[in-house]
Amino acid sequence: MPLKLATILAHPDDETFGTGGTLIRYAREGIEVHSLCLTEGEKGWAGVDDAIVPRELVGPTRARELAEAGRRMGATSVTCLRYPDGGLSGVNEDWVVRDIVRWLRSVRPEVAIIWGPDGGYGHPDHIAAGERALKAIELAGIQRYQPELGAHWHAKRCYRFVASAELIDRLSSLMPSFAQYIQTLAVKPQRWTRDRLGAVIDVHGVLDAKVHAMEAHQTQKPDLVMWAKARAELPEIFTEETFIREFPEPGGPPLETDLFAGIRSSQGENPLQPSSSGYLSDGSEADRS
Repeated sequence: MPLKLATILAHPDDETFGTGGTLIRYAREGIEVHSLCLTEGEKGWAGVDDAIVPRELVGPTRARELAEAGRRMGATSVTCLRYPDGGLSGVNEDWVVRDIVRWLRSVRPEVAIIWGPDGGYGHPDHIAAGERALKAIELAGIQRYQPELGAHWHAKRCYRFVASAELIDRLSSLMPSFAQYIQTLAVKPQRWTRDRLGAVIDVHGVLDAKVHAMEAHQTQKPDLVMWAKARAELPEIFTEETFIREFPEPGGPPLETDLFAGIRSSQGENPLQPSSSGYLSDGSEADRS
């Protein structure tokens, strides 16, 4: 059976803009990539190629964009739930956790990626998504917890995606509006300096593929323009994606360069073959029963 990598994030572009290089790299190595998005991002931008998407169609449109981005990244499955964009922290936590547990027990990943404790740059939905995902990962491995959600499953590793201090500093310097936006948020990004990181994934070899996947998110045109400007002026800061470890050995050092270090060798795997580009999109309403 192929190894599996899962992301549990908040908005339809989080997987692509944030961890897209990591997902592409592992998908190309033959690891199954599965992504769970908790909202459709319906409060996001409404522009598509300078036209306006009716507000009621923003969510479904962004879910379709995520489906296309997942296809471009080589994801095996992409699932988009419909919890409220901008209000994730206000939803009954048990509902969200149950849905994540059900998904985890179905997908059964060896490695999971979730948002860091500061949500990347202080975004409240990102923070809430990280907290609920962390609780769900723990509960998914407890046999007596909600057995009707599926057979219990223990992920072997969990990493939290964080924005490095260098990335935040360089973007803030290049784009004062970004720095001003961060100041409006209740939670400020932590200083994730190199000595605090647990893993750094080199994505320079798949950067063009990541950009291609990002361009599937056409409703996010302002962000695409911002990232294009940053890539043109600061190309070196987009060659890595950075993480801290939640388990095992939580926190920072030793710095890893492979999220599956030790897992492949412990299973005695042969060199991996390229994975299928098969892909699933599930836009069904979150089950609150």
